[in-house]
This record gives sequence, C-alpha cells and structure tokens, in this order.
Amino acid sequence: MKKLILFSVSFLVIGCTNNHKIGPNDIVKKCVIDSLEVRMERSTIEVGPYYNYHTDCGEVLQTRRNDIYKIGDTITYVYKRGKQ
Repeated sequence: MKKLILFSVSFLVIGCTNNHKIGPNDIVKKCVIDSLEVRMERSTIEVGPYYNYHTDCGEVLQTRRNDIYKIGDTITYVYKRGKQ
C-alpha cells in the first residue's frame, strides 16, 4: 500500500512539471489575427456557432467562444524541434 501511494505521488509530481520552454532549436512564429469568420453549426447535434480566426500567416484558429481573441491580437506559435 505504501508503494502504491509513493508511486502515485511521484507520478503526479513528475507529470505536473512545466516543460513548455522555448529551446534554441525551436521555431517561433508570431501571427496577427486579421479576420473573423462566424459559422453556424455543422450538424443537428452541435449547438450554436463556432468562430474561425484567420491570421496573416495563413493559420486558422477555431473556437466555440467569441470572447477569447480579437482582431489585432498576436498569436505566438512555437514549433518544437528535436535535439540535433
């Protein structure tokens, strides 16, 4: 029983570390939201509209909420690369 508790606690501690750091080999790309497209539901089981935010880099963000991003916001993409 003690080993199970110790394993559970160590698993939680290891799993909660923040490994989201920008490394020297990572590619950082900053894009600005330039337009918003509102789409209605695609099927009968989806309720309400969804929002497509288009950036000047050609990326598209899709969300169900309209209060997260505004036109002119900067989105930072970090493309992780393996160790070389």
